[in-house]
Amino acid sequence: MSKIMIAFDVETTGKNPETDQIVEISMCLYEGGREESYYQLIRPEVTITKGAEAVHGISMEDVAEMPSFKDVADEIEAFLSQAEVFVGYNVRFDIRCVEQEFERIGRSIDLSSKLVVDPYRIWQALEPRSLSDAYRRFVGPELENAHSAEADVQAAVDVLRGIRRTFNLEEASWEELAKMTNPEKDLWIGPSHQFVWSAGEVVFGFGKYNGRPILEVAGRDPGYMRWIQGADFAPHVKSLCKGALSGLSEEAFNARIIEHFGAPPSDR
Repeated sequence: MSKIMIAFDVETTGKNPETDQIVEISMCLYEGGREESYYQLIRPEVTITKGAEAVHGISMEDVAEMPSFKDVADEIEAFLSQAEVFVGYNVRFDIRCVEQEFERIGRSIDLSSKLVVDPYRIWQALEPRSLSDAYRRFVGPELENAHSAEADVQAAVDVLRGIRRTFNLEEASWEELAKMTNPEKDLWIGPSHQFVWSAGEVVFGFGKYNGRPILEVAGRDPGYMRWIQGADFAPHVKSLCKGALSGLSEEAFNARIIEHFGAPPSDR
């Protein structure tokens, strides 16, 4: 007997389910030959970050007249409750966002009994990325003595050569390869990842406010900013927190950062 499947996806104000909120939800139920859809824009209680808006194209103006999550919570719960199987690409994020929204309005939703089928995770299972798997694909036969340090060192070099050959990267410089290894590094403000550029905003790159603008957090939770200043963080991280608490406008704050750390990449 077939199971009732719901595929769904959410767009949010940012990338952290703990502090960000849903601005769009789309769900489609499949049962035999029957299909039923649900779609809703939602007005969040926190601002949509510029980085998130650049991804999904939804602005605060777009959702200003939309219902809050609390207004549509009953509809969403009723729709999701029909499912026996959830399907979505990296759908654990979407599930967590929904759970957090219910928690924020003082309710709970139990989705633990649902089967979860995620094409992203299936792809990872079918094409694993261990050194032995990479060796098999890009070098040839099975890697002998896997997990021996000496064998793994040589295998890593052989795999890199194989990747460069397979993807026409033989002329790529070490700098270009390093950028591919850590493509987000050029967004760092200073020598570490704690604060990064995102669509022209300075945002947290770690912790409970990951992805939220530093100036927003300074206004919302100044105690957290002061905690960072007193904790074991690098001097530039503490300096950024101090600047965010100084009352500067976003324009003046960003100008000061650009003066000290350089401008963000023009294409990011």
